[in-house]
Amino acid sequence: MVHQLLVPQQEIRTGRLVLAPVTPADIDAVHELFSDARTWTHLPTGRHTSRAETQDLVQRKIGGRVRHGLGSWTIRAADSGVFLGIGGVDRTAGGVWNLGYRLAPEHHGHGYATEVARAAVDTAHALLPDVPVTARVLTNNPASARVLARAGLTQVWQGPTRTTAPEGVECQAWSDRTLTPAQLDWLVANA
Repeated sequence: MVHQLLVPQQEIRTGRLVLAPVTPADIDAVHELFSDARTWTHLPTGRHTSRAETQDLVQRKIGGRVRHGLGSWTIRAADSGVFLGIGGVDRTAGGVWNLGYRLAPEHHGHGYATEVARAAVDTAHALLPDVPVTARVLTNNPASARVLARAGLTQVWQGPTRTTAPEGVECQAWSDRTLTPAQLDWLVANA
């Protein structure tokens, strides 16, 4: 466990973005994003229908950062401070980092997801170089699969998903390196 007093508030600047740790002050912006049906076209059942869901998500992200020294960030435009979304890596019970991001639809297609994904992979490697960075994506979301490839991950598995996904949609697991059998089993069990 990483003691929170030893963990600096890690604001990261990329070419166009400011990535700052998620805080309780971000709940409204995160809820607006996670309750927007347009951000859930690939997995409609994931949409937040109550602010309490978002509060729980934000608290879990904060708790993960305290325990593991790294977690999700808010994503803001460096030039304007506009909230674009949330993303980064969070440590899983399977002993791997999980890469994820969600951007407001008006900010899709500008390369922000790739910029966040690369920053997250680099930061995870710098903090704990022996811990794999993984991601899961549904097969009806090829744009996210391309982002994962650009961030240095490769597909390691594809099969049925445990989420309530549209008919015929499967889950893919991606990783930046070879996984142990236990790590891959965890990803498959949580697909």
